[in-house]
Amino acid sequence: MKTETLTREFRYNGAKLTDPSPAFSLAQVRDFYGNTYPEIVNAEIEGPEVVGNKNVFTFRRAVGTKGASMTLDELRDELASGPLHSSGEHHIDEQSAQSALAHRMHAVASRRATGVRVSLPVSSMPVLP
Repeated sequence: MKTETLTREFRYNGAKLTDPSPAFSLAQVRDFYGNTYPEIVNAEIEGPEVVGNKNVFTFRRAVGTKGASMTLDELRDELASGPLHSSGEHHIDEQSAQSALAHRMHAVASRRATGVRVSLPVSSMPVLP
């Protein structure tokens, strides 16, 4: 009977990656290659798959969609009554917001040109109807 030690090989996105150190854990190898492939840091490690005299581990990126699962109607409902609903603590009614905005714009417009940037208050930005 012959005992053979299997070497480790790592694969990511079609590229073969050598084992930086046999003493490294799988997570340490993933972190090591994170400098070269930043997206590998959140990848899952699959394997090992024995190929010849190698243990082959594969890094798989987590694939998903950001924010695509909510429809416009669901977002409106969420804004109206869900956890995104304003508690009223910082709520400014439309008339107050308009007069505050008009006051601020008049104050800025009547100043001398000093390189001041005008930024609109968040309360004047429309949210979904």
